[in-house]
Parts: sequence; structure tokens; C-alpha cells
Amino acid sequence: MILEQLQEARSTVLNSINGLSDEELNKVSAPDSWSIAQVLLHLQQIESYFLSLMDAALQGPSEQVKEKNLSYITDRSKKVKAPVEPSSEFKTGEELLSRLNHSREKLIALLNKTNLDLLPEKALSHPVFGKLSVQQTLEFIASHEIRHVKQIQEIKQTLVVG
Repeated sequence: MILEQLQEARSTVLNSINGLSDEELNKVSAPDSWSIAQVLLHLQQIESYFLSLMDAALQGPSEQVKEKNLSYITDRSKKVKAPVEPSSEFKTGEELLSRLNHSREKLIALLNKTNLDLLPEKALSHPVFGKLSVQQTLEFIASHEIRHVKQIQEIKQTLVVG
């Protein structure tokens, strides 16, 4: 089921950028905002970051972790400073898709070699939520992508207006 959530979230991301030119992907509407390309880079960077943490956690000991309420992740009115600002360097749509596909392929490969029953028993340290199970970390990745689809929609509105 978590694989379905991840794939559904990623499909939503990809559908949200369908038909945009490289220029539209890289356009910044305001000095303190990101371009769609930066949002996509951010999603890839976050997925890659948690991939390494999940890989290490899955090899570590099992532990009980209290489930956290992650429901507010998709609420864009609650801002959280990104731990790493994505580069503002011009990226083509092809390069962005390649990066997103590569990180997702690595994540799926990790899950394919893992006993999925262990996901709730393995934990890692999330920079915002503290200890999270690998299961909840995967849920976070999916919800995080949906959060940023909303941001992409906001940016797209400025492309039409601006």
C-alpha cells in the first residue's frame, strides 16, 4: 500500500508539470520564492536524503516508535524552513525528470529487497518529527510531495498572471 501512495503522489507531481517549458520550470515569480525546478530538485533531494537514512535504519535494530500525526504536512499555511535550499541553477525538464526517476528507482529497489513487515519496527531520526518509523518516513515522503504539488500549482498561477 505504501508503494501505491508513493507512486500516486509522484504521478500527481509529474501531472502538475506536464507541458511546462524549461523556461516556465525555472521562472521565479518573487525573490523569496522557488521556481518549479527548485521544488522538483527539493523533492528529489529529500527523497535521496531519507533513502540513505532508511537504508541504515533497516539494517539496524528494531525499536518501538510512537506514531506521529503527519496530517498537517500537506497544509501549506504551516511553513517549515527547508534544511537545504535547492540550487537556482537552470535545469531542463529532462534533467529534473531524470533526477526524480533515479531517486524513486533507488527507493523502490530498497523496498523490493526489504521485508515490508519490518517497516514499522525500524526507526530513524527525522529533522522535524524526531524518531519516525521507516513506514511513517515513507508516508512523510508521499505527503511531502503532495504538499509541494500545491506549491507548484501556486507557482503556475503566477506564470499565467505574471
